Amino acid sequence: MSENTQSAHATGALDTAALRRKLTNGMWWAGTRNTAVYALMAFGGPAAGSAANRAGMSWVFVIGGPCILIGIFGLIGSLKSIPVAIVLTKSCRRTLAQYSFDTFCPRITKVAGAEATKGRPKSMTLTLHTADGQESPLMRMNPVPRRGPWRNPWPEGIENGVYIAGDLHFGAVGYVPSSGAFFLMQPDDWEATEPGRKQAGPDRVARAERADLTRRII
Repeated sequence: MSENTQSAHATGALDTAALRRKLTNGMWWAGTRNTAVYALMAFGGPAAGSAANRAGMSWVFVIGGPCILIGIFGLIGSLKSIPVAIVLTKSCRRTLAQYSFDTFCPRITKVAGAEATKGRPKSMTLTLHTADGQESPLMRMNPVPRRGPWRNPWPEGIENGVYIAGDLHFGAVGYVPSSGAFFLMQPDDWEATEPGRKQAGPDRVARAERADLTRRII
């Protein structure tokens, strides 16, 4: 694949500024929604159960008990994920401030975690293929925001092609137009791709530095 993804242009390049706002809003919405739902289950469940018990519906605790536990563990998980979500959102925003979604890869190959519905993989890796047959390094990716534990972790529709904003030797943001999903990706073997970064010209390196992509993030 081209050393700098910005050198290959796709017809009808996307509005990167609008997608940057969409990504940020999506992260905030997902975090707020999940925290609110789990908090309601954790703290609202006991109050509702007490009211139902006073009304003679003691059986409600049989249903409400598991919901309260799910709410407690879910709330803990949501709060623990906040720092990671902040880092990923910041990285994506900085990347999209420097690069545009003007490269389209019509095909991707899932290298790890292809059978994701049978258990969430530790990491998801893929290879991207351009229309002219060029292939990216093996990339590690992280959906932004992450999908729930009950869902396939791969962004929906990723098999149908993705737009890329970034420099794949450093990192990039991917956008799936068929589902509106985003993901952050960097070379899976950071050390092995170091020669490609060292050969990058000063303009490429400076751009990657402004995007905070000169270090391993995921």
